[in-house]
Amino acid sequence: MQNDIPDGRVSGKPDRLRFSSEGGVTGASAIQSCLLRSGLTLSISRPCLAAPLKASFEMDDAPIQFGFTYSGKNRCIYSVGGPKARSQEMQAGSNGIFHLPKTRGSIEQSYECPPCVIGIIASPELLCSYFAEDMTQLPEPFRKKLEGRRGEAMTWFGPRSQAKHHLLSQILNCPFKGGLRKLFLESRAMELLTLQLHDYIRSEKGAAPESPPLCPADVERIRHARDILVMDLEKPPRLSALAQLVGINEKKLKVGFRQVFDTSVFAYLREYRLQRAFELLQQGENNVTEAAFAVGYQSLSHFSQAFRERFGMLPKQFLTNQRRLRIP
Repeated sequence: MQNDIPDGRVSGKPDRLRFSSEGGVTGASAIQSCLLRSGLTLSISRPCLAAPLKASFEMDDAPIQFGFTYSGKNRCIYSVGGPKARSQEMQAGSNGIFHLPKTRGSIEQSYECPPCVIGIIASPELLCSYFAEDMTQLPEPFRKKLEGRRGEAMTWFGPRSQAKHHLLSQILNCPFKGGLRKLFLESRAMELLTLQLHDYIRSEKGAAPESPPLCPADVERIRHARDILVMDLEKPPRLSALAQLVGINEKKLKVGFRQVFDTSVFAYLREYRLQRAFELLQQGENNVTEAAFAVGYQSLSHFSQAFRERFGMLPKQFLTNQRRLRIP
């Protein structure tokens, strides 16, 4: 997929971005949009190192967007319409759901930290087809958007998630071409929509953590604990040792980790291991046994079962498929 996206140089004159359910986000040379199926469009904006990007946009009857910042950062400044906040800065890990009718403004990125942004536009018709039997499970503001009662602007920001990050990574590094590529991208895009809507429904139902917010210093300790946790996948530290290494107690580590990463320490490590194994097998340089041991699994049967539950096929099948794709 990466080869399909032009490098694109940005001139001093701002580009004008256009948003539509059919074409995704277009108007800048660094953006690629792909219609995956009727009502589902994927847009990818990769970092453009030639110059800082400044793009203006104007939306009339804007589509519903699911946005994800994979890396870097940018700032969106609203001149007409939009949310109450006149500007928003999106950094790596930021994600949300947006509907911004009658809105004008500009998007700016810095030269030092250009962003990589993935957007999914799903039409109301497509989303309604999945919730037709019970629309009430959707939060009322979102349900109104799907029913055509567009009204005011809507912005919702979701929790950072390792599962979302790995799905974005798979989209950016799609190994397939042609029809297989579209199938692969569509499956990952739909999984991202599922995670995003799940988080949105939970947040609107008041399922936020009951624990008090973490102070900035504790957030940094939790992030440091994550870095230590995945540093050695074969021998990760026990929870008590990890807490001691970052200078907090074990209870605060468990509660804080869920607040910061929206999952438990164990679940995060399991997902990270499986995603790393996926990448190793995708590269085709390791066999199943080597990949399993490299990410810390001592039992091949446990690894195969976990891999199949996560990716829908046994690791041996996945590796065989990857190697077939590389046969000229």
